[in-house]
Formats: sequence, structure tokens, C-alpha cells
Amino acid sequence: MGLKVNDLIKINDISDLIGDFVDISWINKAVKRAPFVVVRRAPIINDMIPVGVRGNNRSQRLAATILNSNITEIISPEQLVEDKLWRNNNHIKETHIFETLEAVDSIFKTHNMIWGLTGSVGFELASGVESVTDTSDLDVIIRAERFLSVKTAEDIIKELLKVPAKVDVQLETSKGSVALAEYARGNSPFLIRTVSGPRLVENLWSEDEHLEG
Repeated sequence: MGLKVNDLIKINDISDLIGDFVDISWINKAVKRAPFVVVRRAPIINDMIPVGVRGNNRSQRLAATILNSNITEIISPEQLVEDKLWRNNNHIKETHIFETLEAVDSIFKTHNMIWGLTGSVGFELASGVESVTDTSDLDVIIRAERFLSVKTAEDIIKELLKVPAKVDVQLETSKGSVALAEYARGNSPFLIRTVSGPRLVENLWSEDEHLEG
């Protein structure tokens, strides 16, 4: 199926979620409101997909798992960008995020980057449920399967500082994820996030490099 971290998965209802839940009231409301969960950065074991549930506020976050067979739809962060879904979202059009999205789309197009939307913006575009507020940041991933120079990363960061909203960019490589801002500083080793936990690496694209804890 090729699931990736940050993919949004549509489920049937709360019964699809597996985990130890202390308070299911907000979870049930959240899933009824928007039956979508996000793939977490954790191992997939025996067709058990690690996912996160998003509530109405930041204190309402839950780590759970679902069976692969209970997936009804998968929406990738890149798909949201490819379809330019924000241009059809009247709520987002009324916020500072809309202008930011248009600017970011232009920046990444100039640099020939494959990028996607995560966080509250990605969730709203996928689910149709209003999640973006006046204080929302824009969370973005860049799929970087091939080498990206530090100079290019620096240039992108400088351009992103000029857009209306704060943009948080994660660089997703085959080894793991690192903040674009950290990579742009060029100070290796880089601390990356992997499915098995944080690791230090000297090179984000060298396949034969040993990861050190």
C-alpha cells in the first residue's frame, strides 16, 4: 500500500482504533466530526498502522493503531498540493494561510520541489472540517529522495521568511526527517527522526552510512 508518515487515513468509526484510551468522549466526538487519522512515525508491525487522532485543541492528541484492513481512503500531503484544494476552501480563503499557500506553492515550484501539506491545514483540506485559525502556522513536508544542497535549503528558508504566516518545513529523506531550517545551517551531524527513534547522521542521502544514537 506504500503508506508514508503524515498520510491521512479515513476510517469508519472509533471502533477501528486500537489502544488504551482513558477518556474516549473527545475521541468519539473527533472521529465522528472528521473520521481521519494521521500516520505516525513508528514501525508498522503485523499490518498494524501507527496513527494519531486529532481533537479540537492541542491537548487532545492520541496515539493509536488501526488494522490495515480498516483503511477506507488514503490522502497524501502531496495530493493536497497537486489538487490545490485550498483554492476551493472558502474558510481558508478568509485567513492569512491562503496568501501563504499561494506564495509557498510558487517558491517550491521555482525550486522544483515535491512538497505536501500537514498539520491543521492538511487536516482541514482532507477532511473538510474547519481546523485553521488566525494563529495557525503552515506545516509542510518536502520529499527529498535525492540530494538537496545546503545552499538551496538556505535560499528556500530566506524566501519563506517573507510570507505572511510562519512556515515549518520538514525535509523527508529515505533515512528520516529533519527540519529544513536545521539542515540549512549545515552543521552536521544532523539529528533526524526515524521510525525507530532519533538518530545522528552525517549525510542524509548516503545509503551505506551507519546511524548512530
